[in-house]
This record gives sequence, C-alpha cells and structure tokens, in this order.
Amino acid sequence: MRRRSLSIAAMFFCVFALLFCVPVLADEETESAGMTAVCAQVPEDWSSPCLWAWDDEGVGAFASWPGGTMEEMDGGWYYCYVPETMTNVIVNANEGTVQTSEIAVEAGQTAWITVAEDLSAEVSYEAPDGLEVPAYVETFTVHAYVPLAWKTADLWAWSAPDGTNAFAAWPGEAMTEGEDGWFTAQCPAWVNSIIVSGNDAEVQTEDISIEPQELWITVYEDLTYELVYEDPTVPDVENITVHVQAPADWTEPCLWAWSAPDGTNAFSAWPGEPLTQGEDGWYTMEVPGWINSVIVNGNGGEVQTSDISVEPGRDIWLVVEGPENVTLSYEEGAEAAAGQETETAGETQAETEAPAETQAEASGQTDEDADETQSNTAVYVVIIAVVAVVIIGAAAAAKKKKKE
Repeated sequence: MRRRSLSIAAMFFCVFALLFCVPVLADEETESAGMTAVCAQVPEDWSSPCLWAWDDEGVGAFASWPGGTMEEMDGGWYYCYVPETMTNVIVNANEGTVQTSEIAVEAGQTAWITVAEDLSAEVSYEAPDGLEVPAYVETFTVHAYVPLAWKTADLWAWSAPDGTNAFAAWPGEAMTEGEDGWFTAQCPAWVNSIIVSGNDAEVQTEDISIEPQELWITVYEDLTYELVYEDPTVPDVENITVHVQAPADWTEPCLWAWSAPDGTNAFSAWPGEPLTQGEDGWYTMEVPGWINSVIVNGNGGEVQTSDISVEPGRDIWLVVEGPENVTLSYEEGAEAAAGQETETAGETQAETEAPAETQAEASGQTDEDADETQSNTAVYVVIIAVVAVVIIGAAAAAKKKKKE
C-alpha cells in the first residue's frame, strides 16, 4: 500500500538517474568533460540499484542516500554518471537496504564493478566485450504527487515551441514511486514542458510549462496541479544553536550535523564547519532545526565524538570531555549540562537505518568505524559522574566521518 504522508523523507529518495530519449553510445575517451561513468553488475535479487559516491575530501556526488539511480545496460549491467573527482563509491539496492562496503575507484576513469552475492566487489577499467556506456546527458529531477487512484505515473517532456520530445513514445518515462508516495523521473535539461499522466495514460494533466530545474508537482483529483521549485516536504523550521565545550587540545573544533536515518547533511563535506568561541568559553553554531544527529570533532577531524542523537528544533549544550565522554543538555549553561546523562561511545543507528550509516561512510571515516556502524546495534550506556566506563569493542564507533 502506498504511503501518502508528505514527509521530509521525500527528498531523500529523489533519484538522480540519467534518462533520455535515444541514447547515443560513446566510448570512454568521449565522455563529457567533468563526468565519469560508474558501471555495476549486481546480484539478481537486487532491484533498482543506486550509486553513492564521494571524493577524497568527503564531498558527495548526491544530496542524500541512496544516491543516483543506475540505468540498465545490456548484459545485466547498470551505469550512473558522477563528477570525475569521485574516488569512492558504494553500490546499493532495494531502497538502500543492501549495499557493498566502500569501493575505491580511480578518478576520471570508467569503472566496471562486479558485485558478488557475498557483497564483495571487483573493479576493472576495461569494458566487457561489446559494451559501451551511453553518453552523459545533463538532467534534472521531476517529483510528482498524484491522486491515490493513480496506480502508475508517467512523465512526458518536450521542448516548446520546436516540439522535440525527450522520450521515444507516449506516455513517456515511467516514474518511480518512493516510500513517501512521491513519484520521480529525470528530464533532460533542455526541456521546458511536461505532462504527468496516470494509469497508462488514462488520465493526464494539461501541458505544463516549466523551468528546467528540480521541481515538485502535486496533481489533484480534478487534474489541476500545483508546481513549486522548493521541496514542499521539508518542514519550515527555525535554526537552532549548538553550544559546545571542547577539550583544550582539540584545535579548531568543528561540528558535523545531519538528519537520520535519511542521511541529509547540514554541511557539504567533513569535518563540517568550525565552531565560534565566545567570551564565556562556549563554542557555538547555528544549524538547521531539522537535524537530529551531531558529531563534534577537532584537529581537522582527526579526533571526534561518537554520533550524538538530539531532538530536532531544540537548542543544545554539549560538554565534550573526550571522544567517548559527552554530556548533552537542552538547558542553558555548563551547570545544567553537567547534571545530564552522558552520551557514550558506540551509539549507532538502528539496524533498519542504513541510509544514515552510508551517509556517514561517504564522509570519509575509517574502515574500523564503518564496521562498527554497519553492526547497526543501538548502544546507549548511561554514565554517572563518578562511574568509570570501560568501552568494549566500540572505541572507534563513529560513522566513517574521519578521513582516511
């Protein structure tokens, strides 16, 4: 059954597939400047494979997990284009619930990745005989929220007034439904007109003029529609302030913040943004009110806390005494923070929260951290001020946010 809630999760399943009318084949020397194809052959029980990618600085290719949708080729292969600076990838499928570990690839070269049933992966830079990667075409994402009676949705797109069609035949490209109830598809960047239809084109909107950029369209029962260019599912919440007391030997402390389990980051790259120190000794920073997870780090991200779960929309005070010893409070002042329970090492997302796990991997932490995160065991150990804590096997349990 389709879930129809307009939630923030909508933006997290926005696909970045590369779809166009008539593919033009290109060999590896003729790829578009700045973009490189990553190809993958995956197990038969993997559906809708996606690609997550990031560079050596932790900058990702996609806004949110599970990344860009991979398009099908011959021979059971799939492909997706990413910026040529990407050096690390994760191949995943089944809405991000199954995935490889991080795979190192050579920047600027077409990688051919074979994923085995045990999730191991082999990388080659030679194309299988007879296979060529379709040429890169710049695209943008169209999101459509349609009446519940629509069991399917299709996208038709063209350039007016010349009438050049983006897809080969009516009703166009089948749109993919996400768990949030929104359908998505990709359009070439040169189109300026679309039609959304449903139930194998039994119903459809009128011609809709658009700007060639990511858009959200809500179609009502009477086939009227509302078109916007900002995600309507993202709550309009005020920023919050994070207050931090960090150890004296943590130089230039920074804050990393994100939303779990979807993995939407508040900052573009690890280690996040530097905190500003005030006259009272507290470091502070304003962040979006929708974040629910933070990490405090120092020394260029070489030392860090574990993941700290926080309540969205509330100012927070964190007293960091060490990587595994953090006190969280929602009341102002060091005295208030000192009386609160301590966030401890080993805090991870629940087993079903793979997107946040992989978002953390894409930020560049160590393999040891990734293994701990992928255990997906939620460990919450309460530390009282005078109790000595021995952390067993979780000393490095952050989510791959340290750069290797």
